[in-house]
Amino acid sequence: MSTTAIITAISAALAVLVVVVFAMQQIEKSNNEKQALIAALKSRLRGFHHLLDGFPEGFLSADLRALVCHCLLDSIDQLIKLEPRNKDHRAERDRIMERLNKIRSEVVTAGYQPLTNPDQIQEVQRLLNSLYNVVQKLVERKRITQLEGASFARQIATLTVRVAVDSHLQSAQQALSDGKPRLAIHYYSLAVDKMKKSNTDGQYSSQMQLYEQRIAELEVLAEQQQTSAVATPAEEWEDFREDDDAWKKKSLYD
Repeated sequence: MSTTAIITAISAALAVLVVVVFAMQQIEKSNNEKQALIAALKSRLRGFHHLLDGFPEGFLSADLRALVCHCLLDSIDQLIKLEPRNKDHRAERDRIMERLNKIRSEVVTAGYQPLTNPDQIQEVQRLLNSLYNVVQKLVERKRITQLEGASFARQIATLTVRVAVDSHLQSAQQALSDGKPRLAIHYYSLAVDKMKKSNTDGQYSSQMQLYEQRIAELEVLAEQQQTSAVATPAEEWEDFREDDDAWKKKSLYD
């Protein structure tokens, strides 16, 4: 074989090798991207599950829970396309659909139940913030309309106010347990201020009136406590003077 033929054969082999290496790199890149997407979707699923199950029983409206179910179904459908042979995805989809149908058939139960556990209050506040962000992203991506997004946002805002009030009330109760009526007044006032800012339809009016009355009662208690605190040292001084006089008389008689 001539030198030219050998060089041509080597060049062709190298060209094929380059094409093969490039193709393998593209396949590997595609597989890595696919795995990264699968991992992101599974992480998103965990987040949506937490939004669905992390709130207290009956805390979220049926509309909001149904919205989270639709988000779960959307993520599961994407996973099914990426891993069509994975039976777990389809089984999970069936469970979410069953959950969604149950939510749709629910009868409206009792109204809002105040939260009293500080740790639960903090967790619910965090979850409400996450849920609000989900709604905003759905609107941005045109998965729901602006009107629907505004409706969901109002519901979340109402719950956010209620939980903030619960937090202030819990702090007020703790202050009273510690014998600090002035501090309790501070927290009751924060609760009232929070409700005032969102009382456009008068939904908090009766509650505000109740807490304002409680503040007035605590003002009297705080005044009494302050008067008692001022009077006590004077009484102790009089007792000291009486003891001192008695000691002097005893010394004189001795």
